[in-house]
Amino acid sequence: MHDLNSFKRDMLVVIAGMDNPKGTELTAELQEHYPEEITAGRVYPQLDDLVEKGLVKKGKKNGRTNEYRLAGRGVRDLQDHREWENQYLAPIDELST
Repeated sequence: MHDLNSFKRDMLVVIAGMDNPKGTELTAELQEHYPEEITAGRVYPQLDDLVEKGLVKKGKKNGRTNEYRLAGRGVRDLQDHREWENQYLAPIDELST
């Protein structure tokens, strides 16, 4: 997970929260979060990299469209990253009061 850029980490988070999204669904969801345009030319190569790293599994939906889901390693890496973030973010609650 340490070798991923923030966009790829965000992709993992979104995939985790969706039910085996197609690339177009993932792109639309990411577009809701980012102010700049998110294009297929940006998303698909990074998805392929996540698949190659063993973090995401790519399957077929309806025999022709690809769908994506987290691989076991992707789940574990996201959990580890969340735990790491939580140890630093916990004091934010104290700062907001």
